[in-house]
Amino acid sequence: MQHQAPAHVVSCLPYEHLIRESKREVKRTCARWSVPFSKTILDFKKLFGSSFIFPSDRKKSIYLEKKPRGPLTTVEATSSIEPDVLYHGLLSNTEKDTIEEQLGRRYLHCWGRDILRLRTIIAEKAWVGFDLDDTLHEFRRSSGIATNKILDEISKRFGIPMPELKDEYSRILKDKTANAFSDGRTSFDYRRERFTSVLAHFSLPQDAQFIDELLKWYEETLMGSLELKFGAISLLSTLRDMGKKIVIITEGPQDAQERTIHRLGIGGYVDFLATTHHFGVTKTNGLFPKVLEHLGSSPGDIAYIVDNE
Repeated sequence: MQHQAPAHVVSCLPYEHLIRESKREVKRTCARWSVPFSKTILDFKKLFGSSFIFPSDRKKSIYLEKKPRGPLTTVEATSSIEPDVLYHGLLSNTEKDTIEEQLGRRYLHCWGRDILRLRTIIAEKAWVGFDLDDTLHEFRRSSGIATNKILDEISKRFGIPMPELKDEYSRILKDKTANAFSDGRTSFDYRRERFTSVLAHFSLPQDAQFIDELLKWYEETLMGSLELKFGAISLLSTLRDMGKKIVIITEGPQDAQERTIHRLGIGGYVDFLATTHHFGVTKTNGLFPKVLEHLGSSPGDIAYIVDNE
């Protein structure tokens, strides 16, 4: 039996490319498959009809019925999304590193010209800036673990159901951090205010000693669960070797972000830490111009890397 040789050229279609440059990517795919391109391809509105071949009557009913039965009843019955689902923790750091090293590099190959463009941009900049939370480290995961620790302690002591505590804490967090930590208080001030507000909402005793314990548990749990994004150290090290200056421009209390950088072990790579607390202004209200003025730089001298545009 003769085996067919694998194709030497593999065409990849990353999701991000398809969303950003739909027409270009679909035309490229059509050309590879020798399919005539038409603008109507980008305007797919035709529903699956009876001519479509389904593997079973069950699958056909799922796609064609107005109210699908069976597996989708669970979705229909669920009225909310569970917030802050804990990371399952089934993969070790070594396993995650292996996946990132192998699959991550293959994924980057799909970006071709974009990688060259980004390299050019970074090469010509004097400064490279980073957001901190969820850009250089897994903030949502670690803060979620710390928050759950605190709410669990309150739940066990006073018998308040966890779902109710989580809902109220989420509301308080959104309300109390609206100014993006630009009013000059420390991280412990903000946390004390949030924990006290939770207790007050449920008419629970606001014992000072208990709140001090909550602050201690939160800090210990948060610091103990901090974890860098994979590749962060090698990226910072590479930028250093290129002679780049590194600034972190982030929201948050100055004291907490300083402790975070120290705990993550990246302080030696950072030339300046700029927080909304330090400059007294949020990102959307003028933080970047103030930081650039402080650095004696211009917008054209910096490339900024962030998790949320």
